[in-house]
Amino acid sequence: MINKIGFISYSVSNLQQSIKFYQNLLGLELLLNDDRWAEFNISEQRFAIHEKTNGAIKQDQAGAIVYFEANPIETIVKGLQDKGVKFYGEIEVYSYGKLILFSDPDNNSLGLYEPPIKIKP
Repeated sequence: MINKIGFISYSVSNLQQSIKFYQNLLGLELLLNDDRWAEFNISEQRFAIHEKTNGAIKQDQAGAIVYFEANPIETIVKGLQDKGVKFYGEIEVYSYGKLILFSDPDNNSLGLYEPPIKIKP
């Protein structure tokens, strides 16, 4: 079920430069810094930045992507596919969760996100 926004993400051309901007200049709390991904905390809401593979951002790419929290992501993707929603690629799995992208009718980028399972100590 989709019940909230998981996070909002921007594409960046230089991840380390952007981390410095958001952390040092804007004072955002850095939660995660991965290979091509970083997340910040803004009043318990996550804001993410991710670096494009070749560092270039094309003019036709949306600047922001809203990721809806979807749990379990596989079930929701299947249900949306059955309704005609086209996804880009397959569900990607990372240490910070599962992701998949799709678009709305106006080609705005959207994503589904399932957070990782928290293991209790």
